[in-house]
Amino acid sequence: MSYQELSAEDLSRRAVERRAIEAVIWGMPAVNYQLMYAEMVRKTNGGFNQVLYWSRLLDWKNQTLTPNPDVIYLMPFFNTKDVGPVVLEIPPADDGVFNGSVMNDWQAAIEDVGPGGVDKGKGGKYVILPPDYDAATLPAGYIPMPSDTFRGYALLRSVLKSGSDSDVAKAVAYSKRIQVYPLADADDPPPTTFVDASDVLFDSTIQYDVRFFESLNEMLQAEPWLERDKAMIDPLKTIGIQRGKPFNPDAATQQILNDAILEAKALFEAGYGVPPFYDGGQWFSRHRRAAPEHPELLAHTRFLPDRQPRTHLHLRVLQRQAHRGGAVLLVDDQRRDRAAAERQRLIPPPGSGECAGHAVLVGDGL
Repeated sequence: MSYQELSAEDLSRRAVERRAIEAVIWGMPAVNYQLMYAEMVRKTNGGFNQVLYWSRLLDWKNQTLTPNPDVIYLMPFFNTKDVGPVVLEIPPADDGVFNGSVMNDWQAAIEDVGPGGVDKGKGGKYVILPPDYDAATLPAGYIPMPSDTFRGYALLRSVLKSGSDSDVAKAVAYSKRIQVYPLADADDPPPTTFVDASDVLFDSTIQYDVRFFESLNEMLQAEPWLERDKAMIDPLKTIGIQRGKPFNPDAATQQILNDAILEAKALFEAGYGVPPFYDGGQWFSRHRRAAPEHPELLAHTRFLPDRQPRTHLHLRVLQRQAHRGGAVLLVDDQRRDRAAAERQRLIPPPGSGECAGHAVLVGDGL
C-alpha cells in the first residue's frame, strides 16, 4: 500500500505504533527499575528506604536480568521526595567487602562504593540528594551523591571467600552492617529494615505487552522530567502517557501497544548476536525463536512448571534421551560451577536421568 492510499485512521495507528516502539527502547532501564521495586513491595511487603536482600546464594527463584550465583545481593531502594536526603552507610572492608553502585531510577550510576568506590574500602556515609539540592549545605563527614531523580537504588554485592555455609553466613552478617535512614534522623537513626527475598519467586523480567507501558507511566508520574528527555513528552502523549493524567488506553490502542512492544523485542533480539563462549555452546533465551546451532533447543520446548531458566544461558548439550514421545536434552550452563548449576537446574522428570546442569524438555507430547 502506498502512502497515498493510507486513511487518516491508518496514519494515526502507524504513528502510535512507531512512537510506542521508541518509548520501549527509551524507557527500558526505568521500567526495569519500576518492576524490581514493585516486586519488592508485592512479594516482601518492603518499601522505600529499606534494604531488599537475599540471605542465601541465588537460585532459579531470582528472575532478575543479570544476577550472579556466587555473591550475596542487596538492593537498598531509596526515595528522597518526602523525607529529603537519605544516608547509605557502608562499613569498612574489614570482615567483608562490597562492590556495587548507587544509581538513579534510570539505573545510571551516581557513584561506586566499597574498595572500588569513593570510600576506597574505608567505609563512609553516602548521602543521596534530591534533585536541585544544594550539596554545600550538608554537614561535614558525608559523601554527597547528587541525583536528578527522587528514586533510585544501590546494587551491592557482598563478596564471598568461598561458597561454604560459614562464608555465606559471614557475608550475610557483613551485609547487615549497612544502614539506610533519612539525613534528618542522623542524630538518632532508626533501625534499618531488611526484607529477605530468598524464599519468594522474585520476577522482575520485562513484560512484553501493555503492562510495560503501565509501568512506564507509573515511573513518569513519580519523577520530574529530565532535561535530556523532554523531547519524549509529545511522543508519549500520542500513546496515552501524560503527566498528571491517567493512562487508560482503549482496546484498539492496547492492541497497537502489544504489537509495538513485540516489534521492539524482535529488534532487540535481532541485535543480540553474541558469539558463544565455548566451541559447541549456544546462547539460549526462553524468549527466542531461533537457534541456528541447536534448533532442537527451541522447537516445541517445554519447561517444568516450577523450574524456569534465567533469561539467557550458555548451554552445552550433554545428553539426549527419548521421553514420552518427545525428547529430553540434558545441558549445563558453562558459565557456572557445578554447585551453582545444581542450584539452577531444571529437575528432569522421573526416569529421565539426572544432570548437574539444566534439563530442558523438548518435543511434542511432553
